[in-house]
Amino acid sequence: MLKIKFYIALCLVGLVCVACQPKSTSSVTDDTAGFTIDIQNDSTIITIYSPWQKGQVMQKLSFNQPYERIVCTSATHMGFIHELGMTDKVVGVCRPERVYNLREEDRERITDIGDDMQPSMEKILLLNPDLVILYTYAQGDPIPAQVEALGIPILYCNEWTETTPLARAEWIRLFGAVFGCQTKADSVFASVCDAYERLRAMGDGQLAKGKSIMSGMSWRGTWYVPAGGTFMGNLFRDAGAQYKYENNPSTSSIPLTMEQALQDFAQADVWVGCEANSLKELEAIDKKHTWFNAFQTGQVYNFRRRALPSGANDFWESATVHPERVLQDLQKVLRGDTTGLYYTMPLR
Repeated sequence: MLKIKFYIALCLVGLVCVACQPKSTSSVTDDTAGFTIDIQNDSTIITIYSPWQKGQVMQKLSFNQPYERIVCTSATHMGFIHELGMTDKVVGVCRPERVYNLREEDRERITDIGDDMQPSMEKILLLNPDLVILYTYAQGDPIPAQVEALGIPILYCNEWTETTPLARAEWIRLFGAVFGCQTKADSVFASVCDAYERLRAMGDGQLAKGKSIMSGMSWRGTWYVPAGGTFMGNLFRDAGAQYKYENNPSTSSIPLTMEQALQDFAQADVWVGCEANSLKELEAIDKKHTWFNAFQTGQVYNFRRRALPSGANDFWESATVHPERVLQDLQKVLRGDTTGLYYTMPLR
């Protein structure tokens, strides 16, 4: 996956190339083969690669000018769009009440196109968008074909399939191409790479004495934890934490029974990513949660500091663009420092 120690130099090279108006630009990192951006004369060509079959082209999109009317199906897309200051280009989104980064006037203006797993084709057609940005949850997903049948261009955004934090963040370059602000997108990404690398170096220095970490919670009898090759697994490693499954290269979650979770994590120092708002609520979900050392010492955290009563949570938006903020939060809680946390909140 991403070789982070090369990021700063590669990002700077990417910025220089953009400034010189290259004929072809691909990923500025050597890890994400999720997309490429090519400039040929006055045309921009985006190539999206299949997340399931390495190297296979999933889509090519060619256009001559930035898009002006966008529909998107995921709140994560809005994180990228908001970062680039292009929210005014969005005319429709799935469940806007679940989007954190929207002004009140935007909420009134933007059309709710329904659930992300089954958006309303009628509403999309009535909006007359230039482009619909989709994520695909599996091969054979029927939604893209339904949108294409309306005669509307689509663009796949598969950032969620990337397994390293900077690989996900790099998809901001895709949005930069769509909106004609490639230089700004590259600048944001370069800054993120720089900040992440500096924090990761701090994590490297903590590995020998790092505290142990656990994640998730029991849900209907199963406890899913990230493998070492996943997005969160890589964040734990870069934060300098000791993690039970850090050497498991899988890029999927690992299902555990409560008994197995207790065996693996009963003595973990810090517990993050808990889907509860208080220790009392966590206990009510399953009393066995109280058997973990992190519960008993009050070192349990969720990622809901920037959340709204509607269910909108900035962790699912800007954290994708800014994994360095998540990394800094993790390093702070591993040190027992709860000041200035961005996404993370201790359960009380």
